[in-house]
Amino acid sequence: MTTSFEEDQKRGKKGEQIFKEDYLDFLGIKYEDVSEDKAYQQEGFDFVTDIGNYEVKANYRDNQLLIFEEWYKHETVPGWIYTTQADVIVFVSLTTRTMIILPLTDRFRYEYEYIKLEVDLQINEPSAGHYQQKWTSSFRKIPFDMLTGYISAYKRKPFSDQIVSLPSFLK
Repeated sequence: MTTSFEEDQKRGKKGEQIFKEDYLDFLGIKYEDVSEDKAYQQEGFDFVTDIGNYEVKANYRDNQLLIFEEWYKHETVPGWIYTTQADVIVFVSLTTRTMIILPLTDRFRYEYEYIKLEVDLQINEPSAGHYQQKWTSSFRKIPFDMLTGYISAYKRKPFSDQIVSLPSFLK
């Protein structure tokens, strides 16, 4: 199945909105949303705060796997795991609003080089980019148990008038 840049971007915006509402706003963290700023897009983060810069990924599926992009554009450009300058990556579930938080420390980057050796590289179907140009990317689905000590799960407790389902591992 071919996806489009525009579809991916819409999903990403939904994840960013959940992150703003359930994390930054709910916890009273002052932030600047720089997700539309080209200069910050080059740096690889969406939100600037006093406690760090955050990149939001809206691809968590409540399945205890995190997706790490290795490269895109036919192996010519390194993926975000290698290029982002974010301090923290937040993987958001659009279904349950669960967030998996990964501080992107030097220690994690070092360990990732070993972790990835244990997980197969997968190739996405071609995607339609800007102006319908086709490109592909690769990724690894890393299970939670390989990330022990590096990740934490966060979920805002819903108010009584909100109905949100919890993933089984948070119940």
